[in-house]
Amino acid sequence: MNRTAVWIAAACLATVASPVAATPDAASARAFVKTLYSHYPSNPNGMTFDPTGKNASKVFDPGMIAAFREDSRLANGEVGFIDEDPLCQCQDDAGLKSKVVSVTMTGPNAADVVVNLQYPDATLALTLHLVPVHGAWRIYDLSTGDVKSYRADLLKANKEAAAQHH
Repeated sequence: MNRTAVWIAAACLATVASPVAATPDAASARAFVKTLYSHYPSNPNGMTFDPTGKNASKVFDPGMIAAFREDSRLANGEVGFIDEDPLCQCQDDAGLKSKVVSVTMTGPNAADVVVNLQYPDATLALTLHLVPVHGAWRIYDLSTGDVKSYRADLLKANKEAAAQHH
């Protein structure tokens, strides 16, 4: 086999094996969520994980990031809609233990991951609605109990806050 054929074959294999070219699947969705929750509970002596701020691009899709920024802008230094960490549904994650309960592919490019957030005095089931962004899973929306769409509630709060500023 000549060198050109070997290089072409290697390039084809690299393209197929590339994580960016990979089809999103349940295993990668589970791995993404497990990585997110590896930051909890917070290490008081370590780097702070800020999923709606400095770490947002590794957690949420661009639309959610824009909504978080708009909430912050409209709050003008005060507490806006986001008054807790949406991933732990808390202001203090002390004692939090998370467990991925299920991963369901809801389409070729969408997955729902149910996570049990276990605190010393309560357990909460949170559903993360994932979509791929540039080949990596990101959170499009969250839902739990009465909150069917965190994203819709955030966008509504931003719209109401913007109307009050005018």
